[in-house]
Amino acid sequence: MIIYLAADHAGFALKDKIKAMLTKQGQEVIDVTPVFKDADDYPPVAQALAKQLLRRGTRDEQRGTRGLLLCGSGVGVCIAANRHKGIRAAVGHTVEEIKLAREHNDINALCLSGRSRLNEKELLKIIDAFLKTKKSSAVRHARRVKQLG
Repeated sequence: MIIYLAADHAGFALKDKIKAMLTKQGQEVIDVTPVFKDADDYPPVAQALAKQLLRRGTRDEQRGTRGLLLCGSGVGVCIAANRHKGIRAAVGHTVEEIKLAREHNDINALCLSGRSRLNEKELLKIIDAFLKTKKSSAVRHARRVKQLG
């Protein structure tokens, strides 16, 4: 599986921790955080990840290409990422939320808060759920995802 990772200034430190943790697990992690003048801007971060995820998504679908985005709250990068057709991003706070988002909504990007109060163990459980949970094979879920465009 290829995991694309990107963060703005508020998520940068956590991004580096996540990258180290996932690399230690043997995951292929590609940091696509852009070099930009104003480190406060999260839209270019989401755009950089979305471009890579969409470019590689179809070709690497069987490998399960996914994206992890971080900003202060996780919300800004989520809004920015969802502006790209084919990106289905969600902010995650619990394992249950992310399992449902993967199963029912086939999310391909997980957005996290760089200021999260979750400890590393909890955060890893959420990321693990995002990476390991498969999309539902239920017709109703596929129909709904298709309606998203």
